[in-house]
Amino acid sequence: MKKRILLFVLAVVTLAACAPSGGGGTGGGGGGTVDVCNLSGTIDTQVTLSPTTCSTYNVVDDLTVGDTGKLIIEPGTVLEFAQDAALTVSGHGALVAVGTASDKILFTGASKVRGYWNGIIFNRANSFDNELKYVVVEYAGSERRWNTGSFGYYRTAIEVEPSSRLKMTYSLVRESLGSGIFIDTESYIGPDDVADGDFAHNTITANASYPVITYAKLVGFLDSSNDFTGNDAGYDFVRFSGSFEDIDTQTWQRLNVPYLVFREATVADGETLTIAPGVKLVFEQDAGITVHGAAAAIYAVGTPSEPIVFTGAQPVRGYWLGLNFDDSDSPNNVLRNVVVEYGGSNHGSGDEYGNVVVSSGGNASHQRIIIEDSVIRHSAHWGISVAQETAYTISNITYSDNVDGDFHLRP
Repeated sequence: MKKRILLFVLAVVTLAACAPSGGGGTGGGGGGTVDVCNLSGTIDTQVTLSPTTCSTYNVVDDLTVGDTGKLIIEPGTVLEFAQDAALTVSGHGALVAVGTASDKILFTGASKVRGYWNGIIFNRANSFDNELKYVVVEYAGSERRWNTGSFGYYRTAIEVEPSSRLKMTYSLVRESLGSGIFIDTESYIGPDDVADGDFAHNTITANASYPVITYAKLVGFLDSSNDFTGNDAGYDFVRFSGSFEDIDTQTWQRLNVPYLVFREATVADGETLTIAPGVKLVFEQDAGITVHGAAAAIYAVGTPSEPIVFTGAQPVRGYWLGLNFDDSDSPNNVLRNVVVEYGGSNHGSGDEYGNVVVSSGGNASHQRIIIEDSVIRHSAHWGISVAQETAYTISNITYSDNVDGDFHLRP
């Protein structure tokens, strides 16, 4: 079993990490000299790191905040990680790293090389105290990790695993060998299911992969105050998967990068997905959004100067599925000042292929949709295909290059 290392003892303030029975420290076995600036092992009580104690804390091996631990890091503190070392927070343990605008907290590698150390991992760490504010995380992402959901292998500087909680604001993540942050399904980057600025004012830049990788259910937590630009070529997107859970009521804000949609996202019955003006959604091959259920809805209302764009990752007709409204009778189904293009891959059967499809599975008396002042183009099948019993308002549409035709009212 890996030894727990005595981190340090301050005479004035009692702050201690757990040690194995019989003592022991980084200087040797029981009774050895403890080097307070070299950290590793497990913290299972409250520990505070301060720049007045060590100009730099050297994390010489994996450092874990255990279920009963709390690691508080004061403004101006520097933690320098050995190769492949990680900081992991687990269970009810908490990491509170709150710097200031003038005294940021730095998590860095001992060598300034992308992927030198592993990163910060919240491993089912559900404490409401977990917070990163005015911190810099750089040169992480060494471990090639596996996501059992949608994404497969990936690297990241910060990982928020299922059931974990994290508030992150005013922070910088850079020079990761992978993504800046991976937020896994069923984790929390806000206290509830409503975005309230708990992931805001961050800059995630100069990373080898996407700034953020996450799931559709969590996209609404990403505040428009974040800056996600400046990553390696082709990666300035927030990439998310629609798999594994339905989308609850939320708003996808206009970010300074597009969203990249992987697989098919589904808006749950009784929920409304609102998409803000100016949002650009780019769909990977055969991805799409389905509105499923009588009370499910997409409310996507742009403006003439800030249209909402739904497009394919490649400008190829039929590259993605399109928008499918399935048995939805919600008055909130509104597409206004939108562009829908390059959709229409084989989404259903018969005539149920197109950029926008309103379908009935026989579970609702009729469907409902409003599409106005929009551009529908480059579909591999129909521009808009609507079931006959649909209550629809479709006006002022600019159609072009839709293979089967512009509008189809299915019998």
